[in-house]
Amino acid sequence: MRGFVACLFILMGAGLAAMGQTREDNWNKCKADDPDTSISGCTALIQAGTESGDNLASAYYNRGIAYHDKKMLDEAMRDLNEALSLKSSFPSALNSRGNVYTDQKQYDLAIADYNVALGMDPSHKLSYYNRGNAWADKSEYDKAIEDYNKYLELDSSDPDGFNNRGHAYLQKGDVDRAEADFQSALRLNASHANATLNLGIVYNRRHLYDQGIEQFGKYIAIKPADSEGYGARGDSYRHKMQFEQAIADYSKGIALNPQYALAYYNRALCYSRAGEFDNSISDYSRYIELAPKDVDGYNNRGLTFLQKGEYDRADEDFQKANEVHPNDQLSFFNRGCVHLFQSQSREAIADFELSVAVDEKASNAVYATLWMHVAKRRLGQDDAAVVAKEALTADLTKWPGAALKLDMGVMNDDDVLTAAASANPETEKSQMCEAQFYIAENALAHQRRADAREHFKAARDVCPKDYVEFAGATAELKKLSVATAAK
Repeated sequence: MRGFVACLFILMGAGLAAMGQTREDNWNKCKADDPDTSISGCTALIQAGTESGDNLASAYYNRGIAYHDKKMLDEAMRDLNEALSLKSSFPSALNSRGNVYTDQKQYDLAIADYNVALGMDPSHKLSYYNRGNAWADKSEYDKAIEDYNKYLELDSSDPDGFNNRGHAYLQKGDVDRAEADFQSALRLNASHANATLNLGIVYNRRHLYDQGIEQFGKYIAIKPADSEGYGARGDSYRHKMQFEQAIADYSKGIALNPQYALAYYNRALCYSRAGEFDNSISDYSRYIELAPKDVDGYNNRGLTFLQKGEYDRADEDFQKANEVHPNDQLSFFNRGCVHLFQSQSREAIADFELSVAVDEKASNAVYATLWMHVAKRRLGQDDAAVVAKEALTADLTKWPGAALKLDMGVMNDDDVLTAAASANPETEKSQMCEAQFYIAENALAHQRRADAREHFKAARDVCPKDYVEFAGATAELKKLSVATAAK
């Protein structure tokens, strides 16, 4: 959004400027939308030395905006400061300088400029809009929404105002209001790119993946060279477990932007779900190069190494995860699984205990307790007290609480399978995998070997290939087969 202050000048006696341009010609160029044209005209006026006061301030102001449009932030800041030194009561220049501060990520300085501008002119709508953007950049979404509300009261015809307010609502988790705002933006401009993309994200949040795919297709038609559209549509396909289509979209996104870190991460997830572990490891490695401080990259690559039976490399990744994010609950759990799969039950128990201790209320603590239960049974240890303590601490109404209740004798197999059901196919697949595995382990603990074998088979068949329960079920079936053959 670019606004220009009316430039006050007297045409009478206007002399010729550089390159044969008249003063009027240079003012017209100075006010032009094209930044290079504006810079040329404003520079000619400034260098002529004939302007003063508000006129000179306007020349610096317009050139400052043009420099900002060209992302020449130092030059823009210099000119806007000069404009404000010549004309102290200049809300538009304060607003524009605030925009430069925002681009420099100096949000507090930006907000201070917007505040002064609004103190001078409470109806300066762009200062509300831009201050809202600064608050959003600071993740202070309530304040951002308040400013977008004021902006939209002054200008309800701008789709950007609705889109940006919708984005703030989306960040707050208010999906209904976010969707309403994105729809409002699209009613004003059916080709509004950001609103088109954001509405697709809303559909994904609602698990309406087919609508998301359609919406992201519209965004790709509007901005075919933007990798984000392919990445977002890939997410929809991934959640539908249509991994081939997801991989194709992530690959298109990466081709458009080889630095698109999240596309590598999500493509790696798809490869691992499909059991293509080498491709998955390659993508996780690239993701780690691009985002070395993200613990998820190390944890997920480590799990992929675990599936391949490369336990040393898996252990290295889980150690690195804990270096990047000390006391990471998930990496303790994952390292415990590595020990358990190598029949190092005592070491596994120690890691599961560390995982639980990080946050006993978290669902990850319930998972760690379940696996600790498996490890302690192998050593013939009684862990009823540990299970009971976790049951009192965690919310067992949420998954995987039902599996822990099975170990406590509070639920039976059918109860656990019922609790694992979900209207979301992706969630149901995940929870059914885990349910079958924990039911099998419980059956094995009670010497019901035939039942255990059937449930391990069910887990192996339903589990995503990169789940520890898949690896665990596969390992347990091998043990049962060996034990049966030995008889």
